[in-house]
Amino acid sequence: MLLHQQFILNAKRFPDKLAIIDKTTDRRVTYSRALIGALILSKKFKKYEPGFIGIMIPTSAGCALATVGALMSGRIPVMINYSTGAEANAKYAQSKCKFKTIITSKALLEKIKCPVIEGMVMIEDIMAGVTTADKISAALQTKLPSALLLKTVHGGDENDTAAILFTSGSEKDPKAVQLTHKNIYSNIRNFGAYVNINENDVLLANLVFFHVFGLTVNLWVSFTYGMTMVSYANPLDFQTICNIARDEKPTIMVGTPSFFWGYL
Repeated sequence: MLLHQQFILNAKRFPDKLAIIDKTTDRRVTYSRALIGALILSKKFKKYEPGFIGIMIPTSAGCALATVGALMSGRIPVMINYSTGAEANAKYAQSKCKFKTIITSKALLEKIKCPVIEGMVMIEDIMAGVTTADKISAALQTKLPSALLLKTVHGGDENDTAAILFTSGSEKDPKAVQLTHKNIYSNIRNFGAYVNINENDVLLANLVFFHVFGLTVNLWVSFTYGMTMVSYANPLDFQTICNIARDEKPTIMVGTPSFFWGYL
């Protein structure tokens, strides 16, 4: 089973359940709405060149659905680090993996003072261009039986690449690491069995998706198990994270020791 296929099956199983509580934008997205959103993005992404597509968006519903939509469209998401040297990292990713299009956010670029480089497409512009016809078409698509719905999106093999992540570059230039669906799914299952999680858990997702821990546990564990993800873009915003934990009462949270010291 591929990662985006597992998301589709869970969206069909739990249509009215909250998939994402986005604390950055204050949006609550059910699995049925998340599926419609991912299908719309998938169709929009098919306009761009096949192969790789850059994703440079903070941890949010938008980043989660853009990542899923990329896989549904047959593109491989290249997760770009915007925390340090966003412009250089974006250009490096483009040249290393030989692609052009990077899905990013106007709000992010303004916040981190990153110039718009060739190939960048704003998620805000994509969403502004979504028509009523796009929404109706995607909504009708979600009503198909699961087996038929899976045939309308990109298929493939568990050994296909599901994401490209970059190493920190502590040894020479950052390396582009290809992770397959099987790689990530294996880690998801091992983590889930070790922590004993199920679809009733609520996960506080505040780690970045351009690191393997955030991508695996915060994004794909949530969608693979059909859990609710509470997303927030900055794990270092200690007071806000504590307020979110108090308000939303997540059952699971992962992080680094230094983050947990901050929350404590």
